Amino acid sequence: MSTYHTRSVRTVDSHTEGNPTRVIVGGVPVPPGNTLLEKRAWLRDHDDGLRRMLNFEPRGSGLMCSVLLLPPETDSADFSVIIMEQREYVPMCGHCIIGTAMTVVSEGMVPVVEPVTTVRFDTPAGLVTCEVSVRDGQVGAVSFENVESFTLCSDASLDVPDLGRISVDIAYGGDFYVIVDADSLDLDLSLQNDQQLIDFSIRIREAVADQIETVHPERPDINTCYQVLFTSSKTSQGDYKQTILCPPGSLDRSPCGTGTSARVALLHDRGEIGLGETRAFEGPLGTCMHGEAVRAEQRGGTTFVTPRITGTAWITGYHHFVMAPDDPLQMGYRVGPA
Repeated sequence: MSTYHTRSVRTVDSHTEGNPTRVIVGGVPVPPGNTLLEKRAWLRDHDDGLRRMLNFEPRGSGLMCSVLLLPPETDSADFSVIIMEQREYVPMCGHCIIGTAMTVVSEGMVPVVEPVTTVRFDTPAGLVTCEVSVRDGQVGAVSFENVESFTLCSDASLDVPDLGRISVDIAYGGDFYVIVDADSLDLDLSLQNDQQLIDFSIRIREAVADQIETVHPERPDINTCYQVLFTSSKTSQGDYKQTILCPPGSLDRSPCGTGTSARVALLHDRGEIGLGETRAFEGPLGTCMHGEAVRAEQRGGTTFVTPRITGTAWITGYHHFVMAPDDPLQMGYRVGPA
């Protein structure tokens, strides 16, 4: 690093079915703290500039997510991860974990075993186990058993400004999602309709915050629903089509791993996916993730479903980012909704 630059960070970038992930592989020391949650809190409170530097323009974009690789917190894991999105330090992100698993295997950061290399991550939401397909040294699809997912409420009535009263579901798949039938609102889920989708999503998200309490029944620290998932039966590649609003106001290009997990839990509760069954979930670009209901367990009146999600990621670049002390925009900037 030049003595002129005040920060130097190296990353491996990828996209998972169209959505970007930036894995930090150098330049960032392990944050202080005895647990992963303490390390995440320290980063948020004392070095949030890292998230802004990497995710915001001009180095990032409205969809960029960064992942800080750390030593494992438990004996079961290979790494711990802190996942930094545009606005939040999220408990879990499916497309990020697929991109990260592909990256650590592709870069030889774990022993590579063919045909499947197993990589385990401690996340703030719990342990996530990934199975990475490898053939002749080439990394392929990544599958992971996500954290236990569940339906918080089904067919809840929500009063949304300018939309009136609509019916929504809220389910958890590593993050909470408010799930809305786009066909009932006559919404087109293509990216060409992004402005209307973003406008509706923001209104729905704000209405949920005002009208519905969203608290994980076993993790009261998980208590925010900021993602909106629109569903449609109008699909060309999969069994279901879906588009997700990524806070603060961009549309996920992928089908979304945690969103798919939430949908698997909801569809299992409705009898549309049985244990051991798999469905294809199509995103706005026509790419698909596959979701399977692996196990289900009843606790405290809630059915917890373990989903298995499969998707593919590709490396897009190797980057060395620096920060100049006299750059007035050194921390980056964001354009659009706050």
